[in-house]
Amino acid sequence: MLLTQKFWVPKLVNQILIWERTLPEKIIPSKEEPKTVTPPTITTKKITEENFSSTVPVILGSSAVAVQARAYIDKTISEFRKEANNGGYEINIDAKYIKSDKTESIVLSVYSYTGGAHGSSIYKVITVDIKNGKILALSDVIKKDQQKSFTEFVKKELNAWRYPDGGDESVVFPETVKDLTFSSFSNWSLEENENDKNLIIYFDQATIGPGVLGPVAWVLPQDKIKDFLQ
Repeated sequence: MLLTQKFWVPKLVNQILIWERTLPEKIIPSKEEPKTVTPPTITTKKITEENFSSTVPVILGSSAVAVQARAYIDKTISEFRKEANNGGYEINIDAKYIKSDKTESIVLSVYSYTGGAHGSSIYKVITVDIKNGKILALSDVIKKDQQKSFTEFVKKELNAWRYPDGGDESVVFPETVKDLTFSSFSNWSLEENENDKNLIIYFDQATIGPGVLGPVAWVLPQDKIKDFLQ
């Protein structure tokens, strides 16, 4: 037995070494390079068709806010095209990019004309978390237990708005403003630059005042609302 082991054990070890040399090298998966997210760039293009004309933003970039804005624009134009069964219809969309330390927004201002004396203007504001691309609601930045107080504060600010001529007449409709709730503030953005830090709330045309007032971007300096912010 000892004699047998003397021959087959070295032979087995030698065979194992041969097998190891013939095995493919272990492949270590390379770490994926993090994808570079490019911030939005905005230009415009004109659309002229049989029944309507339009000027719309061309938004480039891979960030979540750019993707969401492009989807909204495409859907809006597609739906408007279906409704434009008579000539003379018009839809124009303006876009503005706004950024803060933690959020980025694209503010879309949509003007449409489908006949009659006047067109109408609305806002669509998309605000996302810069880190993860999550779409944010205002409840993500205003403390839950302060939302009612915040709503009353905004109402008070709006009702105090007066025309530049110094008259006592309110610019907004107080009865309309009275009915605003926290959910009325669905279009919003945070703006931070060298000079200002603001929360901006956007109201569609004729939702808080006369139609001639147009759509309203109501600016609230963050130092005035810091107690409401998360």
